[in-house]
Amino acid sequence: MMEQWHWWTLAFLMLLIGEAFVPGLVLGSLAVGAFAGGVASMFTYFWEYQFVAASAGAVLSLLFLRPMAMRVWFSGESVATGVDALPGRTVRMTLAIDPHSGRGRGRIDGDDWLIEFPPNWNGVRAEGAASVNNPSDFEVGAQLRIVGVESNVLIVEPLN
Repeated sequence: MMEQWHWWTLAFLMLLIGEAFVPGLVLGSLAVGAFAGGVASMFTYFWEYQFVAASAGAVLSLLFLRPMAMRVWFSGESVATGVDALPGRTVRMTLAIDPHSGRGRGRIDGDDWLIEFPPNWNGVRAEGAASVNNPSDFEVGAQLRIVGVESNVLIVEPLN
């Protein structure tokens, strides 16, 4: 027959295993509560006191330990992935900018995207040029820098 502390230890271990799969340290805080219930089971056989100790341990852990751990472990800079990693990279134009729609197409990492210049873009004066260029002056194959992403459209500027 299992003693009461065995059940608390089992609950503690199951909650810790669950914490590995569910982020946020919520199950970890409940595991601290189960540990407190296990410690209380060594001093009393009354299950009411054990549940009070488990509840107090879980609540105190959620209020104090979890925020401190979240600040320490999850406060750093995260690595940008997916669409968040695109600004600053270069895209190769695969379809020239249509002067009517203001959009063209570009390829980056094997994916073909709609591209457009920012609405407030005034053009770039090339060395020795008499006027600034407009987006429709860029030819297929031109390299452009991504400055932002709006939905499925890359906002681009020419490389300087």
